[in-house]
Amino acid sequence: MSPRSKKTSLLMRARTREAILAASLELFAKHGFSATTTEQIARKAGISKGLIFTQFRRKQDILLAIFERMIDKVMPSFLLQRDARPPKEKLQTLVTTWLKLIETEPLAVRLTLQLNLDDAYRRIVRSKKWKQYADDMTRQLKSILKELGSNNPEFDTYLLMFLFDGIVANYTVAPEMFPPIDTLAGYMVRMLTTRWDKAPT
Repeated sequence: MSPRSKKTSLLMRARTREAILAASLELFAKHGFSATTTEQIARKAGISKGLIFTQFRRKQDILLAIFERMIDKVMPSFLLQRDARPPKEKLQTLVTTWLKLIETEPLAVRLTLQLNLDDAYRRIVRSKKWKQYADDMTRQLKSILKELGSNNPEFDTYLLMFLFDGIVANYTVAPEMFPPIDTLAGYMVRMLTTRWDKAPT
């Protein structure tokens, strides 16, 4: 049997990594990070436990990889520094994109909620990439709310982020009890801009 080519080996390694990340995301979201074992991940991914550690040094590194992928996926939507649209339209984009994650990334959203009750969350929020994401998100919101006329954009930003967290938690538990995401996003923007908007749009 001829040895595998470098290209084939890299492809197999990439597929193994994808299987680990997919299995881990599902298990972390369902059972929590601390309660999930590498044995469970290996079984779910259909690989040996030892193969996990050829890709990741620790279980925590799997969690970081999941979050970094999520950040890479959503962060471009929040980079609005050069966006010349009126602040109301920028807020609409940000709110809609954020809330749409409930529909497009349900496992990642559920994982985030799980981590709020897990000590692993503290390690995640200390990671460089996660801190950069949080800082960028906060800065964008503060800038938009200031444009809209908020007297205290920093405080209003935190209130809005807390509101996001509450919406995410309720939609994840019982989505059938609430209006569609698009409807809710539109209402939120109208509510906020009615309070802060300084000029007609």
